[in-house]
Amino acid sequence: MSEIIKLIGANVIAGFVILIILSLNMRMSDSANQLYQDTFNQRNAITSAQILEYDFYKMGYGVTGNKILQADSSVIKYLSDVDNNGTVDTVTYYTGSKTALTSTANPNDMELFRKLNQTISSISIVTRFNLSYFDSSNANLSYASLTSQLTRAKIRTIQVLVKTELPDSTGNLYSPVDWRKRIRPRNLF
Repeated sequence: MSEIIKLIGANVIAGFVILIILSLNMRMSDSANQLYQDTFNQRNAITSAQILEYDFYKMGYGVTGNKILQADSSVIKYLSDVDNNGTVDTVTYYTGSKTALTSTANPNDMELFRKLNQTISSISIVTRFNLSYFDSSNANLSYASLTSQLTRAKIRTIQVLVKTELPDSTGNLYSPVDWRKRIRPRNLF
Protein backbone atom coordinates (compact mmCIF):
# COMPACT_ATOMS: atom_id res chain seq x y z
CA MET A 1 0.00 0.00 0.00
CA SER A 2 2.83 2.40 0.86
CA GLU A 3 4.39 1.66 -2.53
CA ILE A 4 1.19 2.77 -4.29
CA ILE A 5 1.11 6.00 -2.27
CA LYS A 6 4.77 6.64 -3.14
CA LEU A 7 4.03 5.97 -6.81
CA ILE A 8 1.02 8.32 -6.81
CA GLY A 9 3.04 10.99 -4.97
CA ALA A 10 5.89 10.69 -7.47
CA ASN A 11 3.45 11.04 -10.38
CA VAL A 12 1.85 14.13 -8.79
CA ILE A 13 5.25 15.74 -8.25
CA ALA A 14 6.31 14.84 -11.80
CA GLY A 15 3.08 16.42 -13.08
CA PHE A 16 3.81 19.64 -11.21
CA VAL A 17 7.38 19.71 -12.53
CA ILE A 18 6.10 19.23 -16.09
CA LEU A 19 3.55 22.05 -15.62
CA ILE A 20 6.25 24.36 -14.27
CA ILE A 21 8.52 23.59 -17.23
CA LEU A 22 5.67 24.14 -19.73
CA SER A 23 4.72 27.43 -18.04
CA LEU A 24 8.34 28.60 -18.13
CA ASN A 25 8.63 27.61 -21.79
CA MET A 26 5.47 29.60 -22.67
CA ARG A 27 6.71 32.68 -20.80
CA MET A 28 10.08 32.50 -22.53
CA SER A 29 8.33 32.19 -25.88
CA ASP A 30 6.14 35.22 -25.11
CA SER A 31 9.19 37.22 -24.02
CA ALA A 32 11.07 36.29 -27.18
CA ASN A 33 8.06 37.27 -29.31
CA GLN A 34 7.75 40.62 -27.49
CA LEU A 35 11.47 41.29 -27.95
CA TYR A 36 11.20 40.50 -31.67
CA GLN A 37 8.22 42.83 -32.10
CA ASP A 38 9.91 45.63 -30.15
CA THR A 39 13.01 45.28 -32.32
CA PHE A 40 10.86 45.40 -35.45
CA ASN A 41 9.15 48.57 -34.19
CA GLN A 42 12.49 50.21 -33.35
CA ARG A 43 13.85 49.39 -36.82
CA ASN A 44 10.74 50.94 -38.37
CA ALA A 45 11.31 54.13 -36.36
CA ILE A 46 15.01 54.22 -37.30
CA THR A 47 14.26 53.77 -41.00
CA SER A 48 11.70 56.58 -40.92
CA ALA A 49 14.17 58.80 -39.06
CA GLN A 50 16.96 58.17 -41.56
CA ILE A 51 14.76 59.08 -44.52
CA LEU A 52 13.48 62.23 -42.81
CA GLU A 53 16.96 63.33 -41.75
CA TYR A 54 18.39 62.81 -45.22
CA ASP A 55 15.65 64.83 -46.89
CA PHE A 56 15.33 67.57 -44.28
CA TYR A 57 19.05 68.32 -44.21
CA LYS A 58 18.83 68.94 -47.98
CA MET A 59 15.91 71.35 -47.56
CA GLY A 60 16.50 74.45 -49.71
CA TYR A 61 19.54 72.99 -51.48
CA GLY A 62 20.05 74.64 -54.89
CA VAL A 63 17.08 76.97 -54.36
CA THR A 64 17.01 80.74 -54.47
CA GLY A 65 14.03 82.58 -53.10
CA ASN A 66 11.22 80.83 -51.21
CA LYS A 67 12.37 77.47 -49.91
CA ILE A 68 9.48 76.35 -47.68
CA LEU A 69 6.11 76.50 -49.40
CA GLN A 70 3.93 75.06 -46.61
CA ALA A 71 4.61 74.47 -42.93
CA ASP A 72 2.06 73.03 -40.53
CA SER A 73 1.96 70.64 -37.59
CA SER A 74 1.87 67.52 -39.76
CA VAL A 75 2.59 68.78 -43.29
CA ILE A 76 5.69 70.33 -44.77
CA LYS A 77 6.26 71.23 -48.40
CA TYR A 78 9.59 72.59 -49.53
CA LEU A 79 11.91 72.98 -52.49
CA SER A 80 15.26 71.23 -52.87
CA ASP A 81 17.49 69.72 -55.51
CA VAL A 82 17.21 66.32 -53.81
CA ASP A 83 19.04 64.29 -56.43
CA ASN A 84 21.64 67.01 -57.21
CA ASN A 85 20.79 67.10 -60.92
CA GLY A 86 20.33 70.87 -61.22
CA THR A 87 16.53 70.65 -61.20
CA VAL A 88 14.63 71.93 -58.17
CA ASP A 89 12.24 69.33 -56.76
CA THR A 90 9.14 69.83 -54.63
CA VAL A 91 9.09 67.58 -51.55
CA THR A 92 6.05 67.14 -49.34
CA TYR A 93 5.70 65.09 -46.17
CA TYR A 94 2.23 64.40 -44.79
CA THR A 95 0.17 61.71 -43.10
CA GLY A 96 -2.90 59.87 -44.25
CA SER A 97 -5.98 59.51 -42.10
CA LYS A 98 -6.28 57.00 -39.29
CA THR A 99 -9.41 55.52 -40.85
CA ALA A 100 -7.74 54.94 -44.22
CA LEU A 101 -5.38 52.29 -42.86
CA THR A 102 -7.41 49.17 -42.20
CA SER A 103 -4.65 46.57 -42.55
CA THR A 104 -3.55 46.89 -38.90
CA ALA A 105 -5.41 46.38 -35.64
CA ASN A 106 -3.92 49.53 -34.07
CA PRO A 107 -6.59 52.26 -34.32
CA ASN A 108 -3.95 55.03 -34.24
CA ASP A 109 -1.95 53.83 -37.25
CA MET A 110 -1.62 56.09 -40.28
CA GLU A 111 0.76 56.18 -43.21
CA LEU A 112 3.53 58.74 -43.50
CA PHE A 113 3.83 59.81 -47.13
CA ARG A 114 6.62 61.47 -49.07
CA LYS A 115 5.67 63.19 -52.29
CA LEU A 116 8.59 64.01 -54.57
CA ASN A 117 7.25 66.17 -57.39
CA GLN A 118 4.33 63.99 -58.54
CA THR A 119 5.54 60.64 -57.15
CA ILE A 120 3.96 59.61 -53.85
CA SER A 121 5.52 56.90 -51.72
CA SER A 122 4.66 55.56 -48.30
CA ILE A 123 7.60 55.95 -45.91
CA SER A 124 6.24 54.03 -42.93
CA ILE A 125 3.30 53.50 -40.63
CA VAL A 126 3.27 55.94 -37.70
CA THR A 127 0.89 56.86 -34.94
CA ARG A 128 2.12 60.44 -34.68
CA PHE A 129 4.01 62.83 -36.95
CA ASN A 130 4.48 66.32 -35.58
CA LEU A 131 6.58 69.22 -36.79
CA SER A 132 7.57 72.36 -34.85
CA TYR A 133 9.39 75.32 -36.34
CA PHE A 134 11.94 77.70 -34.81
CA ASP A 135 13.59 80.92 -35.99
CA SER A 136 17.25 81.95 -35.68
CA SER A 137 16.82 82.94 -32.02
CA ASN A 138 15.29 79.52 -31.30
CA ALA A 139 11.84 81.02 -30.72
CA ASN A 140 8.93 78.76 -31.59
CA LEU A 141 6.96 79.95 -34.63
CA SER A 142 3.21 79.46 -34.27
CA TYR A 143 1.34 77.48 -36.89
CA ALA A 144 -1.03 80.41 -37.47
CA SER A 145 1.89 82.68 -38.35
CA LEU A 146 3.31 80.13 -40.80
CA THR A 147 0.56 80.85 -43.33
CA SER A 148 2.66 83.87 -44.33
CA GLN A 149 5.65 83.34 -46.63
CA LEU A 150 7.56 86.02 -44.68
CA THR A 151 7.26 83.96 -41.50
CA ARG A 152 8.15 80.70 -43.29
CA ALA A 153 11.33 82.43 -44.52
CA LYS A 154 12.34 82.83 -40.85
CA ILE A 155 12.39 79.06 -40.24
CA ARG A 156 15.89 77.89 -39.32
CA THR A 157 15.21 74.75 -37.27
CA ILE A 158 12.57 72.05 -37.54
CA GLN A 159 11.78 69.70 -34.70
CA VAL A 160 10.45 66.37 -35.90
CA LEU A 161 8.54 63.94 -33.71
CA VAL A 162 7.74 60.50 -35.07
CA LYS A 163 5.95 57.94 -32.94
CA THR A 164 5.55 54.37 -34.12
CA GLU A 165 3.67 51.54 -32.47
CA LEU A 166 3.21 47.88 -33.20
CA PRO A 167 0.41 47.12 -35.68
CA ASP A 168 -1.03 44.50 -33.31
CA SER A 169 -1.24 44.73 -29.54
CA THR A 170 0.52 42.41 -27.17
CA GLY A 171 -1.47 42.35 -23.97
CA ASN A 172 -3.31 45.61 -24.83
CA LEU A 173 0.04 47.36 -25.42
CA TYR A 174 1.31 48.59 -28.77
CA SER A 175 4.93 49.18 -27.58
CA PRO A 176 5.49 52.78 -28.68
CA VAL A 177 8.81 54.16 -29.91
CA ASP A 178 9.31 57.93 -30.09
CA TRP A 179 11.95 59.63 -32.21
CA ARG A 180 12.48 63.36 -31.79
CA LYS A 181 15.15 65.50 -33.37
CA ARG A 182 15.84 69.14 -34.15
CA ILE A 183 17.16 69.52 -37.65
CA ARG A 184 18.93 72.67 -38.85
CA PRO A 185 19.17 72.56 -42.65
CA ARG A 186 22.24 74.53 -43.76
CA ASN A 187 20.48 75.90 -46.80
CA LEU A 188 17.86 77.77 -44.75
CA PHE A 189 20.43 80.21 -43.32
